[in-house]
Amino acid sequence: MTADKIRALARANYDRTEISQILGIRYQHVRNVLLRSGIEGGLRRQVEVEREPVTVDAAPPPREDTSWEVLTDAGFQFLGEWTHDPESLIRLDAKAPTEPGVYVFVVDDVVVYVGLTLSGLKTRLDQYRRGHKGQRTSARINKRIAATLSTGKRVKVLVATPEPLEWQDLPVNTAAGLEAGLIEMIRPSWNIKGAG
Repeated sequence: MTADKIRALARANYDRTEISQILGIRYQHVRNVLLRSGIEGGLRRQVEVEREPVTVDAAPPPREDTSWEVLTDAGFQFLGEWTHDPESLIRLDAKAPTEPGVYVFVVDDVVVYVGLTLSGLKTRLDQYRRGHKGQRTSARINKRIAATLSTGKRVKVLVATPEPLEWQDLPVNTAAGLEAGLIEMIRPSWNIKGAG
């Protein structure tokens, strides 16, 4: 996992800029990971001598498939399935709720995609149906769904509409936190952020 590599390099006395260059990621991401981990050093330092290179395993651990039952047991609802319509386009065989929330696509009972919508599930799922080229994610996932359906596999849709919470009298978007946590935990194969 990238955060583990960042912390390992920081403990090996690499500064934030070096870590960013070594891992090929944004400095801001390195800074945020280190601050969340309570590591405040590594801003600037003078290097007087050469040091031996440190080897950090760059390969993340293998992604393990997550069954959709993990999510249904936690409260996600089965909404329906993507299907082919007569014009060989995809469509959802159920009416999606209009509330914002988290949605999940499942193939062979394995979670392959996790998404969040603040504009409403019905609107967002309809964007996947259309797969408009101007919406890169919608177009990419539309092609994935269509390709999966063409092999005879089923693509199920789960949804959750968690209630917002408060922390210290401030609003918390529970759905956004749920999506981020699921992507980090599951690393779904269709999510670019989660792909390992």
